[in-house]
Amino acid sequence: MKTRGAADSEPGALLLRCLAGRRLETGDRRPKAIVWAGVVDAAIREHVAPLLFKRLKESGASDFVPADEWRQLRRAYFTNGDRNTRLFRELRAVLDRLRSSGIPVIVLKGAYLAEAVYGDVALRSMCDVDLLVNQAELAKAESALLAMSTTPAEQYRPAPPTGETRPVNEEPDRGTGRHIQQIQIHNLTVELHWTITSEAGPFKIDARGLWQRARPAHVAGVEALALCPDDLILHLCLHVSQANWLAELRSLCDLAEVIHRFGRDIDWAALVERAREWGAERHVGLTLCLGGDLLGAEVPGEVLERLVPGGIDPHVLAAAKESVVTQTGYGPRLPSLFPSSAGSLGDEVRWFRSRVFLSRDEMAARYPASRNSRHIYLYYLLRLRDALRAFPSYARILARFMRAGFRRSRYASLSDWLGSGKS
Repeated sequence: MKTRGAADSEPGALLLRCLAGRRLETGDRRPKAIVWAGVVDAAIREHVAPLLFKRLKESGASDFVPADEWRQLRRAYFTNGDRNTRLFRELRAVLDRLRSSGIPVIVLKGAYLAEAVYGDVALRSMCDVDLLVNQAELAKAESALLAMSTTPAEQYRPAPPTGETRPVNEEPDRGTGRHIQQIQIHNLTVELHWTITSEAGPFKIDARGLWQRARPAHVAGVEALALCPDDLILHLCLHVSQANWLAELRSLCDLAEVIHRFGRDIDWAALVERAREWGAERHVGLTLCLGGDLLGAEVPGEVLERLVPGGIDPHVLAAAKESVVTQTGYGPRLPSLFPSSAGSLGDEVRWFRSRVFLSRDEMAARYPASRNSRHIYLYYLLRLRDALRAFPSYARILARFMRAGFRRSRYASLSDWLGSGKS
């Protein structure tokens, strides 16, 4: 799954079929152990190994999987279940503290999804807990949690008064430009949000509307709030399509599971209208299309047509599918084979070119037959061959770099399409 798209690589296609609950064929059995190894490696890397374990077990396809890979999946499921059980005990204390302080809170993504959507906390891996609070309550919420924190309070800056720009020392959220307050409470990292996307980003989120439409929920045994199904889907769509389209497969699984879980409770007409109000039609349309194509999410066709009239460019869709599973992004730079004075890729290219296209005197010194030849340019081909021989691995690295450049152009087209406004 390193160079081909999600739907084209054998491990990628098999992983998606398993996660979608599609029936496996006889050909998926051993001796294709190397393919199953790729599937399990990808599932672990993309944090969906517990879900893959459950899907295979439910479909009766566990005997398709080689024993070593099955043990890895089983271990991932139970390890994640044990870890999340401990995190939920700490989350209960956090939510109790906020509730007793009179601070309303909407539980976002992982913690809510694990309990209320997946129905099994072992199925959804979590690195932290995301909580949405009103900006007016932010300072109060921080104070309440800092009293529980295991990190010295002086490492945190207080929240600004409502309406002011936040002078933060927090980490940016996945490159979106949005800043969040992280507070460590024993083994649990709590991230306080006051909006669901970057305030500097292209979307115009009506935070007040999120609160008005929020629904009561029980999380970790405590009364809290959750986004309504329409807003939850929109939030997941924007999360999937953020930051250079480097989406986690896990997030797309979240989307498919939410659509399956809430079904008729989803107000698709309201969702489309809200996506337009937020300026997110293409982001939402593309993500919903991926959820349907890759994981079998039941998205009404008319919803996609209303979001993206005329449909999605096939090249854009192919690039997005590749990004979801392969996580190749913009690719690594060409490893440095050059002198330290070559400070940029352009400098490195110019340096290498200078070693191929030598002056006439240098060429004559290296290739005496070229001195009086009218076809000296043919000797430059010989020089190119020799230069590549001087760097035994360069040709292989160059080929990989060219492939990365091709991916960059595809992702650039995807980014341009998403940012080009309404269809």
